[in-house]
This record gives sequence, C-alpha cells and structure tokens, in this order.
Amino acid sequence: MFEFLIKKLKAHPRKIVFTEGTDPRILEASARLLSGTFLTPVLVGNAEEIAKAAEEAGFNIRGAEIVDPANFPDMDKMIALMVELRKGKMTDEQCRKALSQANYFGTMLV
Repeated sequence: MFEFLIKKLKAHPRKIVFTEGTDPRILEASARLLSGTFLTPVLVGNAEEIAKAAEEAGFNIRGAEIVDPANFPDMDKMIALMVELRKGKMTDEQCRKALSQANYFGTMLV
C-alpha cells in the first residue's frame, strides 16, 4: 500500500506544511523528508529562529521552504479569503489576529 503512495508522490511531488517550525520533532521529520524527493516540507515561523533551532538540534533542513506569517507577501489576500470563508463571522482585524498564529496561518496556507 505504501509503495503505491510513494510511487504516486514521486510522480507528482507535494508539499507538506508544518506549523511548529522550531519543534525538534518537526525539524527531524523535515530533514528526513528532504533526503527523499517526493515531499517538500514547508515550515511556518521565523526563518532565523527555525535555522537556529535546526542547527542546535543537528538537523539539515536546507531545501525546506520557510514561510513567516509576519512578512508573508499575500497576507491581505489570505485575510480577504478567510473573511469570505467565515461568511462574516470574523472581521478583517479578527482574521489578521488569527492568522498571526501558526496553526491558523498553516491551515490557510494549505
């Protein structure tokens, strides 16, 4: 069963979003994924903090995509989409505040 999934992923590489970019378990998983060629880890958080945590834990995460919600270029588009999806239950400001949290941001990034 896993062989079928791996074959499919190798034919069509995908990305996987991790919202806890500095967590040693996430960094280890990312390093392992990077040794393959079919899943690219996307780590959410501050790039410098993630790089420092990876170095301290001894994991090579070169090649991982790092996305920082604090300076995400399409944040306004993401906020507008979230307001639309929430159907008026959240204001722009409430969505902006929610998207500053990694879990909300990661969900919307997917």
